Amino acid sequence: MAKVNFQVFTDFDGTLSLDDTGLLLIDDHRSLGPEKRRQLEHAILDETITYRDALQKMWDSVHLTWEEAWTEYLDNCQVDPGFPDFNDYCRENKFPVTIISSGIHPVLEKIMTKFLGEKAKDIDIVANNGDVKDRTWKIIWRDDSIYGNDKSKTLIKARENASPDTIFIFCGDGVSDISAANECDLLFARNGKDLVTFCTRQNIPFIGFDSFDEIHLVVKGLVDGKSRLERDPTTGYSKVVPNA
Repeated sequence: MAKVNFQVFTDFDGTLSLDDTGLLLIDDHRSLGPEKRRQLEHAILDETITYRDALQKMWDSVHLTWEEAWTEYLDNCQVDPGFPDFNDYCRENKFPVTIISSGIHPVLEKIMTKFLGEKAKDIDIVANNGDVKDRTWKIIWRDDSIYGNDKSKTLIKARENASPDTIFIFCGDGVSDISAANECDLLFARNGKDLVTFCTRQNIPFIGFDSFDEIHLVVKGLVDGKSRLERDPTTGYSKVVPNA
């Protein structure tokens, strides 16, 4: 049986991490707060404001020190309990894992190191940067797109250097994941989140998930030959079907 090649790309906040690191800080009473934040999220879905402009307003509202952010919130963040085993499986099979995030790189890096130790160094993090001075948080955008970090660009670049038979997986949960959803071969969307709503509206096939354990099982099934990807020649989207 021919070896199946994968590259795995995943969002961080609300996907790999059970908490949204940005929203923890943005929802704080010293910052924007949950009600105004939700108003901006609805405006994004209604396309009356770009994701980048809305996120800029959110980060501009954060008024915690770096130390307060960690002591009160970020030190308690948890990653999906199924991710470490899935990451080990990917390491064993030499499937690269990349985090693509609208969050702030140093925050993500510190959390990943806490949970994975030295293994975290093998995971590339493609994210915005940030600068924190006293109680002012400045987000430094990765690019000039409406997302601030157009996640599709990372997949497109990786595709140029990958073998043609490589299966690109993307795991996400929100609006910033939409561009990447259109560039992957197999899309996993966390149940109950905005990405599920968008894909349902646009008839984009996806596999809903509640834990990376489920993603692990699907990938293993493809690797073991128990299932395969079937591509729709009209839309270009793929779905997993069992082998006879």
